[in-house]
Amino acid sequence: MSNANWILFLSTISTGLILGSIFSLVAAGVTIVYGSIWMPNAANGQFFLLAALIGWTLTVSWGIHPAVAALLVIGISVPASYALELLLIRRFYDVPNRNISYFVLSLGITQILAGIFSLTYGQWSDQFQLPPLVSGITMIGPFPIANNRLAVLGLAIAILAALFLLLRYHRYGRALRAVFQNRDAAALRGVNVKASYSLSFALGNAVVFAGGILFALAYSFDLTVAWTMAITAFAIMIIGGPGSVLGAVVIGMVFGFTQAIVSVVASPTIAAFSYLGAMLLILLFKPSGLFAK
Repeated sequence: MSNANWILFLSTISTGLILGSIFSLVAAGVTIVYGSIWMPNAANGQFFLLAALIGWTLTVSWGIHPAVAALLVIGISVPASYALELLLIRRFYDVPNRNISYFVLSLGITQILAGIFSLTYGQWSDQFQLPPLVSGITMIGPFPIANNRLAVLGLAIAILAALFLLLRYHRYGRALRAVFQNRDAAALRGVNVKASYSLSFALGNAVVFAGGILFALAYSFDLTVAWTMAITAFAIMIIGGPGSVLGAVVIGMVFGFTQAIVSVVASPTIAAFSYLGAMLLILLFKPSGLFAK
C-alpha cells in the first residue's frame, strides 16, 4: 500500500474513532434521559452547541486554559440541569403521555436557545475554534495526527468507561438501570424514582455537554452543528434502542466511521441521509431498537 493510501486509511480510522466516541457520548446522554423519564430531548443539539460556545468564551475571550474550561463546562451543566429540572421538567412527571409534552417543551427550549445563539454568537463570527489542549503531532507511520485530537479521543473513551462503571457498579447507577427496566418494580424495591429522574436528567446532560466541549476541542464548528447533532443523536438512540447505553455506544461508533468513510467518497451531508435511512428501516422492522431489552 502506498503512503498516500496509508495516510487516507489512517485518517479515516482516526476520524471515525474521534467522531464515533463523541457521537456515543451525546447519544448516551440522550438515551439516559429518555430511558428514565421518557423525555425525547429535542434540545440535545442546542445543549451540545451551548457547551462548545461556553468553552469558546472561556478560552478565547477569558483566556482560560482549555482543560480548565472543559471541566468548568461540564461542571456548569450539573447545577443548570438541576435548575431546569426543578423549574420545568418535574412539572410533567405525572402528566399522561408526558413524552409528547416533553417533546414540545424541548422544542420550545431549542427555539429559544437557537434564537439567543443567533443574536449573540452569530453576530460575532460564523466559525469558532478553541485553542488545543496540547500541542504537537504524533507520527503513526506516514500519517501525522495532532496530539490534541489524540487527547480528545482518550478523554472521550475515559468518560464512556466511567459512565459504564457508574451504571454497572455504583448504587445510583444500579438504581437508574432499575428505573430504565421497570420503574414500578424499582419503586417497590425502595428506589426513589423521582430522585432518580433528577439524577438521570443531570447525568444525561452532563454527558451531552462533555461531547460538546470535546467536539469543540477537536474541530472548528458553527451554529448549524446543533441541528446536525440533534438528528444524529436521535437516530443513534432509535437504532440502538431507547434506554440502552450500550446500543448508543455501539451505534455511535458505527455512525462515526460511516461519517468518516462517506465524507471521503462523497460528503458529510450524504452521511446524514444514510443515518436517517437506517433509522427509518429500524422503525419499520424493529421499532424497539437493536439493543432494546
